[in-house]
Amino acid sequence: MATSTVARPKSNLPAYFHRLSGHQKRIYLSSDAIDHFDLAPSPGARRILTALMTALESEEVARIGPHARALAAEVCRLLGVPPVEVQVRGVRPHNARGELHGLFYPYDRVRRTPPNIILWMRTAQRHDVVKPRTFLRTLMHEVGHYLDYSLLRLGDSFHTAGFFKRESSLVRALLTPPQEPQQLALGTLYSDPGD
Repeated sequence: MATSTVARPKSNLPAYFHRLSGHQKRIYLSSDAIDHFDLAPSPGARRILTALMTALESEEVARIGPHARALAAEVCRLLGVPPVEVQVRGVRPHNARGELHGLFYPYDRVRRTPPNIILWMRTAQRHDVVKPRTFLRTLMHEVGHYLDYSLLRLGDSFHTAGFFKRESSLVRALLTPPQEPQQLALGTLYSDPGD
């Protein structure tokens, strides 16, 4: 008698998923199912982004911080949530596991501290200013954590495939040039009956 084995699909879930509580598993799966934010950048967001990219070239925390805060606030405004505090610091902290690019702290009910984001603008080893796109991606990554709480109301924020797709959707929306309105040829607006 021949037997056949059906290959079980490989799970794309990380090993730690199985150690989560039932509630956390539901949050994780909900997060994983959402792949983008509907962000339509305003002209103001594009101006702030340009100013942030220029400020990064200055290598001055004092110039970069206000633009990072303004961009995060504008993204939040466009998505209909309150702004989140953003702090920009100098050299990234590091250990044997690597460098820390950014952190998001959710609202702390015990201490009653508002949510906030901390970003570092210089690499740990060489103290180079990070590349502008890397800085933007890190900022949107941390804003994504904030949006998991404030917009999606997930109650936690995991690094799911959906989370990284949402992060990419924010970056892509900000970096994609706006579409120019279609210009209609004059001939399509008016045609002379004598033609």
